[in-house]
Amino acid sequence: MNILKFLFVLIFSFFLVVLVMNESISSYLEQKYHLIFYPQNAILKQANSLKVKLEEIKNIIINQQNTLKDTLDNDNVILEDNNSKELNASNYLEQTNFDIVKDNNLTKNLEPIIYINPKEDGFLFIGDSLMQGVAISLNKDLKNLGIKTINLSKQNTGLSYKSYFNWANTTKTTLQKNPNIKYLVVLLGVNDPWDIKKNGIYHHFNSSSWLKIYTHRVQELISIAKKYNVKIFWYEIPPVKKEDLNKKIIILNNIYQNIVTNNDEIFIPTKTFFSYENKFSTYIKDENNKSIKIRTDDGIHFTPTGAKKMSELLMRYIKIKGEND
Repeated sequence: MNILKFLFVLIFSFFLVVLVMNESISSYLEQKYHLIFYPQNAILKQANSLKVKLEEIKNIIINQQNTLKDTLDNDNVILEDNNSKELNASNYLEQTNFDIVKDNNLTKNLEPIIYINPKEDGFLFIGDSLMQGVAISLNKDLKNLGIKTINLSKQNTGLSYKSYFNWANTTKTTLQKNPNIKYLVVLLGVNDPWDIKKNGIYHHFNSSSWLKIYTHRVQELISIAKKYNVKIFWYEIPPVKKEDLNKKIIILNNIYQNIVTNNDEIFIPTKTFFSYENKFSTYIKDENNKSIKIRTDDGIHFTPTGAKKMSELLMRYIKIKGEND
């Protein structure tokens, strides 16, 4: 009887996990095996909304934990090596061969190029899980200036799989409903180095047909923004830890930069700040030569400190509009 109860609990738990994670599972099947299966059911949608709420709670808890952890990491934390010598965080990083970047980029004085009217100009954030972290800091920094924001960032999204999530349609609908939005901030792409299926044909990543389709989708987003007189800030994807993914990200960044700059929009470089000798770096050193952890252990996402730095990269471009501006 105990075995039957155990099996029942196991099967029931598995069923609940599949129910709650149905969209993520469907996305994985499409990206990995090119199997398109997105059940359209009210119960499944409700279950997925529960997952979204749980993720929001998890992100709040993680951000609080990471903030505390960053504080400890960035302070002179006492560590002991094999010789029982006391080391501070900076010495520890150097002895364990972590990449450390000097925080020089944020110390440069750049002339503001965009003047914002807080009473009239709103910001819209779109993107994947990288943007979810950055949006928290952006939202705080912009609201401190009295600027209204809308955050639509959603994990596991990009431009490759419109059947899972269509950023063009979502952006267009949001701009239609919110005429106060004057600026669009974009950070996506880490979920996009996959083959694209269009009209029953698979287009392999970085093939000429894939590049044509993906380039069109980037341009589509920009064209939608231009239609509603919305200025774009498009983030370069910073280097990630996995080298194979990094090579693919370089291809995506080249597409973003070329199209964004050719359309007179703002492309925000991040690679120099978030890398060491053009490679991924977990830590940087600030102007006081103090080590700061900016990337999480998965080698992709940002710590709260890293997200704050990403926000600062954008904030360099804007200034509150005064009466004489």
